[in-house]
Parts: sequence; C-alpha cells; structure tokens
Amino acid sequence: MRQLAVAALLFTAFPLLAQDAPPPSGWTLTHRLEIRADYRDSHEERFQLRFPFPTDFLPPGAKAGFLETVDAGRHVELNVVQLQLDLAYGANFCARAKVHLVDKHRRNPTSEDRKIDADELYIRVGQKPEFLDRPSKTSFFLLAGKAPKMERQPIRLLESYGLAATAFNRFEDVGFQGGGSVGRNFYWRVSATTGNPLYFRDTNALAGDNGIKELLQPNPNPRYKSGLPILYNAETEGYFLRTDHVQWGEGLGYRWQNAAQTFGFDAVGFHYRRELADTEKLTGTFYGGDIDLLNGPEGFNISLPIHGRTKEEWGGRIYTEWHGLTSTIQFTKQKFAGLYRQGEELEAGYQFNTPFGPSVRGESIVQSIQPAIRLSALQNFFKGPGNFVDPSLWWNWVKLDYGLRIGFAKNVDLTLERAKHNIVTPRARKPNINETLVTLRIRV
Repeated sequence: MRQLAVAALLFTAFPLLAQDAPPPSGWTLTHRLEIRADYRDSHEERFQLRFPFPTDFLPPGAKAGFLETVDAGRHVELNVVQLQLDLAYGANFCARAKVHLVDKHRRNPTSEDRKIDADELYIRVGQKPEFLDRPSKTSFFLLAGKAPKMERQPIRLLESYGLAATAFNRFEDVGFQGGGSVGRNFYWRVSATTGNPLYFRDTNALAGDNGIKELLQPNPNPRYKSGLPILYNAETEGYFLRTDHVQWGEGLGYRWQNAAQTFGFDAVGFHYRRELADTEKLTGTFYGGDIDLLNGPEGFNISLPIHGRTKEEWGGRIYTEWHGLTSTIQFTKQKFAGLYRQGEELEAGYQFNTPFGPSVRGESIVQSIQPAIRLSALQNFFKGPGNFVDPSLWWNWVKLDYGLRIGFAKNVDLTLERAKHNIVTPRARKPNINETLVTLRIRV
C-alpha cells in the first residue's frame, strides 16, 4: 500500500512539477524506416541429454534427446523491417510507436512468435534526456507504455548481443516509468511494470524452438532446434500493465560531458524486485515461464532446486564516449526463487570517420569504419540434477564477439562479426556454437 500511495502522489504532483520545463517549440512528426538482411553461418553442435524422454517425444529412430544448434549451416535471410514514428511537442511530450515485421532474431521466445509486433509503444510527458544530453535545469517526466529498461545499453556497436544483455535487459517492459534530473547531471528513475517473464533461449542470433506445437506430435523433428539455452528476461506479453505481480524498480544516475563534447559518460545503478508467477503464458510455446519453467516438464518430478518466488536484480551500467571511442560496461546480479547468477559485459569500439572511395552524389561511398569488440560472461551459482531437461541453464559461460561496421553513404552500413564461446560443462569436450554474422542495414 505504501508503494501504491507513492505512485499515486507522483501522478498527482506531476502536472505541477512539469511546469518548470522550458516552453515547447511546436509539434513535430518524424519517422525512421530500417531494413536489415544478413548472412549467418552457425556451427553445428549436439549435446546429448540424460532426461528420460519417452520414445514418441524423440525424432524417428532417436534413442536420446539433444541440445542442438538452432539452425546450423549457412543462410541468407531477411532479418527485420522496422518502422519508428515519433510525435513530439518540443521536449515535453513524445508518443512513440516502433513496430517490426519478421524480425527473426528478436522472436520471443520461438519462431512461432508474432510476426508483427511493437517493440516500443509509449507516451511520455516531461523531459527525458537521452545518452549524454542534459536538461538546462531540473526536470521531470512520466512515461506510460512499453519502453526499454533504464539501464539498457544506449548504443550497440554490433548486431549481436552479449550474454549479460541477453540474460537481463535485452527486451522492453510494460508499465509506468517516472523520474527526472537534479540540476543538469544527477538523475533518478522509478518504475512500476509487469516484469519480464523468466524463460530460456539460445545465446546466438536465433532463440530456438522450445515448446512449439509440432513437439506435441508423435516423433517430432522440427526445422529449428532447441539451441543451447540460457535463462533470460523474455519480452512481456501485451501493452498494458498487469498488476498480479508488479515489478518495482529504482535507479540513480549521473551524466557529464565537457564543453567541447569530446568526452562524456553516463553511469546508472538500478534495482528491480517482484514475485515470480506460478506460470506465464508466452506466445509461440506451450511451456510456461517463471516457476513453471524452473520446475521442469510436468509429470517427471525433475526440477531445479528452487525455494520461494522472489525475483530481484541489481547492478550498474557505465556508458562512455571519448572522441571516436564508445564503450559500455554493465554488471547485473539476479536472485530468482532462491537461485543466484550474475553477468558482466564490456563492449568498446572506435569509429574512424575517414571518407574514401568513389563519390555518389557528392558523398564518398565509404564514410566510416568502426572496429568493435565485446567480452561478456554469465556465472551461475546453482546446479540442477544431471537429468534435468536443460542442463545448459547452469553452465558458466564466456562469449567473445568481435567485428567491423562499415558505414556507407546514404544511411547504409555493413557489419561483419564473429561470436566465439567458451562454455564450462561437466563433460570433457566443450560445445562449439561459434557463429559468423554479416548484416546489411538500410535506414530511411
């Protein structure tokens, strides 16, 4: 009740607080269309499971189940068509709709997820400076809808994701966010949201097909396999706040930039807490999220060693710019149903703005080159029974991503990257799930 009272006070006081914002400069409507296509080369890997699958649960002739690369081999595919619309009134109001079509790498949690979906859909009142922007003075905002988490990485230098980002803050949440700045540099955040369901997915581009309808048929052999999944905070279902297990969040941050705008940083610490649901229904799978997932398949009595239902996260993120150098460091600890894990991630890259090559309508074909590297790790401080359906949930993991982004004229870029994994398993041979990804992006 105390938390609800605080939220009600913020709602009541907000119109008065917003009066300190600078006067609006008029209505604007902007749009951004983005198309991404890629070439993907995924190494084929199979890890035999000890889970006692009934014979009709397995492909024809199989005697055991496997964790397998989702879609091994070389593939050329349309990744996403994405449209973003922003209706704004000065700095004090914004309504955003960011909608995608296809989006093979974002489907949550299987390939049978919705093919058309809104990644972001919200209304904001008041000033909410992004990245290293700072308000002219103390400011306040209130946001309602589906939006990124407060600690999410501002700019990604590669098209892939690291382990920490995948596990904790890759997907948006639905509900209310409030906050503001104290002066120009300090800022604060509070949130009341539905909370992202706990589910599992592969760590490379495609999530993996776990719990799809085809698996209910005798001796299924689906095109997309399970992957080698980790637990992650999946995308929320729906676009309105659900109040059955509200997730409360708080954050404190500090941003600074020099007068020449050649050096700056944005640091934030955050905390979230909610109660896990008995089950969470997700589009594209008959498996349930939260406690249902941790308990393992129904009827087998092979569960992770869980107790309680509290889900809590805390950590920090530091984003830095220095001339052409961009870096992000993030750290998150998570407790869920009595189990613990943590993730760390460092990404850095340097953009060389050196146009060269033949000219197209007055612009050189190549505008910039940005090499980038990312090192991420996931440490699990729990273990399940050896015959659990997915032992990769508690493996310790290190992932190295490195690549090059080439910026061409007319808002076109090409990103070439390689993912290498070092996975600690109970068996002598380490799984090889390395992946090459080449992504062509066109923005209008």
